[in-house]
Amino acid sequence: MSSRSRSIVQLRRSFNIISCLLVEDQNLVRLGLKNLLELDKDLCVKATAEDGIECMKQLSVEHFDIILLDMRMPKMGGLDVLKAMQEQQNHTPVLIITTFEDCDVLVEAIALGAMGYILKNAELEHLLSAIKAVCNGQQVLQPALTRYLLTSSHATPSTLTEKELEVLKCLSLGMSNRVIAQTLNNSEGTIRNHVSTILAKLDVADRTQAVIKAINESLV
Repeated sequence: MSSRSRSIVQLRRSFNIISCLLVEDQNLVRLGLKNLLELDKDLCVKATAEDGIECMKQLSVEHFDIILLDMRMPKMGGLDVLKAMQEQQNHTPVLIITTFEDCDVLVEAIALGAMGYILKNAELEHLLSAIKAVCNGQQVLQPALTRYLLTSSHATPSTLTEKELEVLKCLSLGMSNRVIAQTLNNSEGTIRNHVSTILAKLDVADRTQAVIKAINESLV
């Protein structure tokens, strides 16, 4: 990086500019997104990567406020990146940017730590809002994903009741007990009891393990 580039990066950091790592395998899409994002004075596309391998290399030498991650790439896809980040205990917030609503893949991405997703054909203002929301610790979930999980009819084990399955689906969306209670019209105490029962029945230690096991066993 040249001294001029370093000065620009340092100046932007001083004004709390959000630094992004944009990971997208299609060159035109990658360049187009970069140009659009940098129309916002609060954002800086600090680096780009054309696949997951390059993404992990960038993460090994640079710090970013957020990763904008494509899911389907020829070399090391989005899910593999999330798994690698989890193994390396890299907690950089991730927002999935995708052209499709592949709910099964997106649910697994959220279970692996992604903060949400947005479609590539979203309005620019929605994309910018999603990036800023994730950087503020908020999840970004589209209604289609919530509807899919709450209405899907995957096979369920006899040990889980219908209500427990609904709670488990909400857990897979990263919802807190308070939000689950509001969604399912129950008290927060009731939801806490359901969560404890689910963990015991699935023989797992925490909510994350419950979601991962549920996905692996096609419970959600």
